[in-house]
Amino acid sequence: MKRPRVVVTRPANGPDRLTERLQELGCEVVAAPAIRIGPPRSYEALDRLVRAAGRYDYLVFMSRNAVRYYVQRARRLRRGGSPVPAGVRVGVVGAATGAVAERAGMDVTVRSEGRTGVDLAEAVAAAAAADARVAVIQAEDGLKEPAARLRTAGMAVTRVAAYRTRPAAVPREVVRAIRSGEIEALAFASPSSAVSFAVALGGLASVPAGVAVAAIGPTTAAACVRAGRAPDVVAAESSGKALGEAVVGYLEDRSSEVRVR
Repeated sequence: MKRPRVVVTRPANGPDRLTERLQELGCEVVAAPAIRIGPPRSYEALDRLVRAAGRYDYLVFMSRNAVRYYVQRARRLRRGGSPVPAGVRVGVVGAATGAVAERAGMDVTVRSEGRTGVDLAEAVAAAAAADARVAVIQAEDGLKEPAARLRTAGMAVTRVAAYRTRPAAVPREVVRAIRSGEIEALAFASPSSAVSFAVALGGLASVPAGVAVAAIGPTTAAACVRAGRAPDVVAAESSGKALGEAVVGYLEDRSSEVRVR
């Protein structure tokens, strides 16, 4: 029986639970990173935050990469001890970001139930004092809405770029395989990866109907819509494992419908 071929668009920077889960479930993974994750253009703002983190009431991390780059600089500059000073609370988007923060030695105080930065901002606004000092740590091109929501609640907010995402060239053979229907699904784990693939394909609307489009969460799903196609399936939670299971579940359901017909 032919194994479903699924394009994984997230960059390979260590073990990838999405790839692992797809392979566990019998898929052939086609690696085609659509973005590159790297340091910000300048570490000045991030280093200033690390050195003065104790002045804030909350450090709010919008992604796993935000945690990783903050921790890297904290270990370099603070040299020992917790990356977050005592008394400073930590907020994270979802379980996956929370797990990375906890492994780094952070005590997570606020974890959003929803999966977007605005959801986290709502959770922090509900938990914090109205005049709290909050650092929102995110990508250089991260959404402005979470910080705006916190400012509306009366908080003093500083946005800090911890890392940068850049488009990566999608291999031509992968583009050809998608257009010819040789691929069963595209798995998007971030809005930027959906945008990069849209550029390579001339818009996601050009993806054949038989090729499933899957998104890790609502923000990525919205990016897919803006890029030309609504996703066929959105993961139940924002994790690589959940995205892999969502892809396979969708493909199995579709296959069952075809057999019934």
